[in-house]
Amino acid sequence: QFRRYQGSQIFAFDFGGSIRAAALGMGGDWQDLGGALHAEEGDSDAVALQPLARIDNAGERAWAAEWLAAMLAGEGMVIDPAAKEHLWSALTSLASAPPAERTLTGLAVLLQSQELKQALAPYLIGGPWGRLLDAEQERLGEASVQAFETEGLIGASSAAAVLAYLFHRIEGRLDGSPTMIIIDEGWLVLDSPAFAAQLREWLKTLRKKNASVIFATQSLADIETSAIAPAIIESCPTRIFLPNERAAEPQIARVYERFGLNDRQIEILSRATPKRDYYCQSRRGNRLFELGLGDVALAFSAASSKSDQIRIAELVAAHGRQGFAAAWLQNRSLEWAAELLPPPPPALTDKENRP
Repeated sequence: QFRRYQGSQIFAFDFGGSIRAAALGMGGDWQDLGGALHAEEGDSDAVALQPLARIDNAGERAWAAEWLAAMLAGEGMVIDPAAKEHLWSALTSLASAPPAERTLTGLAVLLQSQELKQALAPYLIGGPWGRLLDAEQERLGEASVQAFETEGLIGASSAAAVLAYLFHRIEGRLDGSPTMIIIDEGWLVLDSPAFAAQLREWLKTLRKKNASVIFATQSLADIETSAIAPAIIESCPTRIFLPNERAAEPQIARVYERFGLNDRQIEILSRATPKRDYYCQSRRGNRLFELGLGDVALAFSAASSKSDQIRIAELVAAHGRQGFAAAWLQNRSLEWAAELLPPPPPALTDKENRP
């Protein structure tokens, strides 16, 4: 429904591949940040990031200095004034290099501190996260629908650096176009003080940029115990609750009460049918409802099993991103729906791709 708005764009942080089929079905890009579901060694299509590519711009250079300081602090470095000076001096020198040389490896060469170089090593080519963060040319989709798979990333030492950079890139694409940012398994974000702070800022400011945040979590307690709970409760006027047969238990009911539900509404949740009913709470009113998804919608929205992930990868390899939607519908025995789709645009030859 959101895609009906002209110029709309969607950024989704997923966990477990649940949005993969839907994103690809809309012609979007799906990026496996940690390689848990897709990326293989040497995969030319794997996401690759170049966080220092734009440091010739003063604002980007200042952001990069803060980003690097946070990343190195996570490696146990004390970022004192001397360390900041080393980072800024190296960034300033690197800013005049050709874009392809503005890499973390290029920065390490220019650093005058051996300790900083050693702390940076895991993020360089040859280190565990160099494949992702030390690219000479960024490979990050430009489609209007972007999905980022985080399963293989969350819990890794690189998670903070990678997600902070992606948040920064998304902010750069907020140009007033209708934008939706989806954060699935939100407890993963709330577990990180840095991401929790970023989410709090987004909830306060994104509306001014015509952007909305959808924040999903399996447990309200994850939000209720978070330091930014007041910001989430205040800034998310529309809330959708899943059935919970234990909702009326005193300890759990208190959590629902903090989200504005009364005794009657909590009782409705406790009696609702799982995987069928949903309870919407909004300023316009409250209602128990069923999604009533048809076969086509379910084909794309209920495809998160491991076997689904394998089949999705096979179809993308065989038909490309543009041909995925039709191939997936056929795979789900929905040939009639596949025939209704417009034919995919012809693939460009190498000659046509050259400027």
